[in-house]
Amino acid sequence: MEDELQKLPVEVKEVIFSQDFVKANNDIVDKFSFNRAQQELILSLEESLFLKKISPLDLSSELEDLERADYYDLRKVGLEIALNILWPLQEYLKTVDRLILRLGGKVPRLIRLKRTPVQKKVFPDLHKGYVREMIKEFDDFKDLRLTAKKIIDKSGRLVISSIDNWIKDYIHFLGAGYHNSLQRSQYLAKSPNVKALNLAEKELMRHFITSYDDNVEITLENKSGVLVVIEEEETSKERGVKKPTEIKIDKVVANLQKQLTALEADIMPTDFILSEAENDIKKLGDVLWKAVGLQDKNKVLSCLKVMVEKKFLDSMLVENNRFKNILKRFVNITYGIEAERGLSQNSDKLIARRLFLQMLLADKLRLKEREATLLSFYLTNLLPGSGQVVYLDQNDGELKWREIHSSAGHLAWVDQVTG
Repeated sequence: MEDELQKLPVEVKEVIFSQDFVKANNDIVDKFSFNRAQQELILSLEESLFLKKISPLDLSSELEDLERADYYDLRKVGLEIALNILWPLQEYLKTVDRLILRLGGKVPRLIRLKRTPVQKKVFPDLHKGYVREMIKEFDDFKDLRLTAKKIIDKSGRLVISSIDNWIKDYIHFLGAGYHNSLQRSQYLAKSPNVKALNLAEKELMRHFITSYDDNVEITLENKSGVLVVIEEEETSKERGVKKPTEIKIDKVVANLQKQLTALEADIMPTDFILSEAENDIKKLGDVLWKAVGLQDKNKVLSCLKVMVEKKFLDSMLVENNRFKNILKRFVNITYGIEAERGLSQNSDKLIARRLFLQMLLADKLRLKEREATLLSFYLTNLLPGSGQVVYLDQNDGELKWREIHSSAGHLAWVDQVTG
């Protein structure tokens, strides 16, 4: 459900992830002395309302499932929610005014939602980068075509040869998760859709899926909606640029230290972060959740820093149902259903941290890999000896995620898999 909330209109998200909204919910909890289970039910109902899975007019009947419902005046509970939580979204939900009247309240003056014009970012004529980052950065990237002719999807239907459909074909053939060079070669040699391509298109596919799996930079030219790979050697030769042959690690490390120092300047004081959690470390997950919803990178990093330093992150991943559930979905999408089921049996806390940080920083905050890995490197170095979730690639001087392998639902580090 949390992923669905991120797809709501911007003006709606600005309301439901605001501090005023959080305070309104806390006030309701305090007013009726709700316990944790009752609070979770209220929050769950609110999320269903925001997603329009239930109508505001159904709120009263839904509240009957509240623990110890007979103890409360459910009309008053419903009216508090209607006035303080739902009314700011009347333009979106439509029937909150009728709910308020039905519960015996007085309809307030309408609160207008702040409309934010959405501007799509389109793929340029020429771009160099990583496939996964291009998918996130450019709104039209997945709709661009990789090849000229249509391909056959898993249902046997002819579909446009878009990036989206090619990725679906790739995942359908090899399964979700990371694929090594041998698996990629099998796809290129045996996939019926790839077999139908000409040599130039097959070479394009080779470059594309390598970038998709290994986060290798690729230069793509957009020719009337069809992409063409520009070989790095060709572009370097044309521009008279010699390809670098050696990475000076001492300079890379010095630059890395400079970035970490700059990063610390944006981190909020620990006392401030804890004060937002009412100095209760167990409530820090709620502060982090709201910061993610508001796409507040600095607060997210500050919350994570406190969690790591207080050695609370690992336990939060076990106890906080919200984060636990979105992590499961991330693992399902990335590695498959068996890996999701095996996640609860995973005993390697470092793997859980690695998956969580990638999910939170790269997927939820949509940070570029270079920034997401830098933040993860910073966080995992706060506690010496706790292990690393990224590594420094000496071939290009970039920080990269340590690769994880999934087999029969078991998650393991690729660099520790033998045989």
